[in-house]
Amino acid sequence: MRTSRAAARNVAPTVIGQARPSHLITTGGVGAIVDLPAMSVIVRGLDAWSPERAEVIVDRRLLDQVRRTLGSQVRAMRRAPWDPAAADDPWTKVGVPVSPFPRWVRCPRCFRLGPLDPPGQFELVHRWGRRPDLAKWVHSTCSYQAQTRISNRKACLPARFLVACEAGHLDEFPYTEFVHRGVPCAERKLVMSDSSSTLGPRVQVKCAACGASRSIQEAAGAGGWRSLPACRGRHPHLQRFEDCGAPLRLMVLGSSSLWFSVTASALHLPQDRTVAGVVAENWDVLESQSGPQVVQILVDAMDQLRSLRGVPIEDVWAAIEARRTTPASEEPDAAPASGLLDAEWDLLSRPTTDRQDDDFRAEPVAVPPGYGQLIDQVVCLPRLREVRALLGFTRLGAPARRGVEPPAMLPLSVGAPQWVPAVEQRGEGLFLELREDVMSAWETQVADHPHVDKLRRAYQRWNTNRNLPPDLEFPIPRYLLIHTLSHLLIREISLECGYSSASLKERIYIGEPGRRYAGLLLSTAASDSEGTLGGLVALGQPTHLGRLLRQALESAERCSTDPLCVEHVPDETSDSLHAAACHACLFASETTCEANNRWLSRAVIADVTGDGLAFPL
Repeated sequence: MRTSRAAARNVAPTVIGQARPSHLITTGGVGAIVDLPAMSVIVRGLDAWSPERAEVIVDRRLLDQVRRTLGSQVRAMRRAPWDPAAADDPWTKVGVPVSPFPRWVRCPRCFRLGPLDPPGQFELVHRWGRRPDLAKWVHSTCSYQAQTRISNRKACLPARFLVACEAGHLDEFPYTEFVHRGVPCAERKLVMSDSSSTLGPRVQVKCAACGASRSIQEAAGAGGWRSLPACRGRHPHLQRFEDCGAPLRLMVLGSSSLWFSVTASALHLPQDRTVAGVVAENWDVLESQSGPQVVQILVDAMDQLRSLRGVPIEDVWAAIEARRTTPASEEPDAAPASGLLDAEWDLLSRPTTDRQDDDFRAEPVAVPPGYGQLIDQVVCLPRLREVRALLGFTRLGAPARRGVEPPAMLPLSVGAPQWVPAVEQRGEGLFLELREDVMSAWETQVADHPHVDKLRRAYQRWNTNRNLPPDLEFPIPRYLLIHTLSHLLIREISLECGYSSASLKERIYIGEPGRRYAGLLLSTAASDSEGTLGGLVALGQPTHLGRLLRQALESAERCSTDPLCVEHVPDETSDSLHAAACHACLFASETTCEANNRWLSRAVIADVTGDGLAFPL
């Protein structure tokens, strides 16, 4: 990550930290605040990136989905720009651009609270090019550290508070206006002090010049917006403002609700291996090439074109020319959004050796004895490739499950993006297909169950509170069962195969109205390697999987927080979308769960409520 102190002074950008490629898609992408060892920064919009140094990731199916959401002007999905050979050259601008945010910091010795601008009060110290973690801001005028060299002074801490509005704008906490209640003060020397009591922490901000003082507690709570000015409409990642004026909400730095990624993902599916098929799959790369010589260079250099390396370049160029002359009306239409999962289901539920390649390999295994009532098929996937693209992000509220167009989605760039960040991961997976006949019968039986009915009404309130249309066709019992089983298995697998639960991911298959199915895919992947070690696939064998299922079903019967957990259902005013579930039994990390820990209940797996809701196992 690189930050620039002042573009007007023509100062070279400074390397200040590192992040994994997947981190820039799932937890710390464009618009997110990232905590570095000695400072906090916000990831800048795509306008400030250097896409020419970012390698293109090819996946036609996913690119079609991105274009449906962001527009046809999107040309490519790209990895994070990175060139290890140029990592120590400050002028290459290789890396992800960031800016310090919040720009208010606090000295740990004198407790002085102030902004980084104008320069003079706080100074950036970073003299170790190979140690980006040592970059820090120090208080250059601190009286307690006057005898200490600047480079040895304690790092200033980012100010703890921010403000945000429902529209997704994010801004600095207005310390000066808040403390002085809008009354002008000439010097404005602010000091922040912390104290604690039996009632909780107390943060006081005081002006050493005029003596004005105020507790941050006054800005908290439902009525805290009355103590704050109206929203200025700030987008710090784009470095611009827009009209807003909405009430502001006090936020704490590090809150998980400051950034939720909106992503689209697709599994690699083996395609037609003819020359024309490979050209069509990689058309976004090959479309604009000027001649066979350039195409030959790409074939030799790009891994996704390796299947063309034994083909005469004249044949490849002929296929490109033929596709260029094909009328648009004769080209196959892009698959609808639901087709991403439908195509995956068709291949996973009917695996065949005819459709396998270096990035996809499926091996059906026997169903564990005693679980034929629940499971129809088990498929081990020793080779699996997933591409995930960042479409935007939201603040304060997470998007719906697989929602790629939430109402308050914030943009990645000032204008319409020409490309989007993406990450390519290879790993392994375990796919379980559940019996549709038994699932449908149970789903019909519990459709009007009070437990399900309360979740249905909570879902209606959830959509209403977010200005979304009601979703009357969402199969709540079906998704509850598959999702809960998935989380139970993830917990058991993480204890057996050596992967942490945060490194495992789920993919739930429920189908669409008119074509329902039931299945789940548990996978693990690494963006910086050619795969993983096979521990997850090994657990798919009948002996091991049967033991894991038995342990998972047993663990669903109890929770350390019972009876509070088992008795929980959304009340008549809540839009909570989980029932008998909590952090002690079912909740998983954000990188693992595709639904943000919604739609979970142990009551559909184990008969913990005694009212006939549990699936018959």
